[in-house]
Amino acid sequence: MKNTVDFYNKTANEWAESGYNNVPDVPSMFDFAKNYPSGSRFLDLCCGAGYETQRLHNLGYTVVGIDFSEESLKIARKKNPDISFYQENILNDYSYIGKVDAIFIIAGLVHIEKSELKTAFSNMRKVLNDNGQVFITVYEGNGKIPERSIKLIEEEEYDRNFIGHSLEELIVEARGLFDFVNEVGYDGTAWHNYIFKCSDPDSSL
Repeated sequence: MKNTVDFYNKTANEWAESGYNNVPDVPSMFDFAKNYPSGSRFLDLCCGAGYETQRLHNLGYTVVGIDFSEESLKIARKKNPDISFYQENILNDYSYIGKVDAIFIIAGLVHIEKSELKTAFSNMRKVLNDNGQVFITVYEGNGKIPERSIKLIEEEEYDRNFIGHSLEELIVEARGLFDFVNEVGYDGTAWHNYIFKCSDPDSSL
């Protein structure tokens, strides 16, 4: 059975066609972005084919994208030659990209196990300026969701390892790195948008 990276490499064109041609799935991310002055540097983490990266860039921000799918990034780079994209896993150290003012991770954590969340948050903290914030979109749930994980494409099975997370779980795993701020743009579905800020390093003193 093929894995998550294989799935997104296989479906890269479909995601790109939908993402570039349709309205944004998470409009509240742009309301959040507008809290930052023009020219602020953002990271679109798990950016896929780069459609949200492009939208942020078009608002006047400097944006970089990271994704693990080679095929998705081929599309992102072709459509956005003036944006820097990096092929990397969010569980690896990507601090070589330099510091950013805010991070957007739209659905990226749905492929991260609970046991891996602390590593994901730690890597985000390494690149985020001390007064920075993270916009996170997750699917409410508890662990792997089989019906959203297993996909059949051209008679071949793909396991994209779709993981649900609760807000409480995120708060616990982010402790010492990020503090929960609030939820924004809730639309009544299982998808939730949360804002976290960098923890005050002196808060434990």
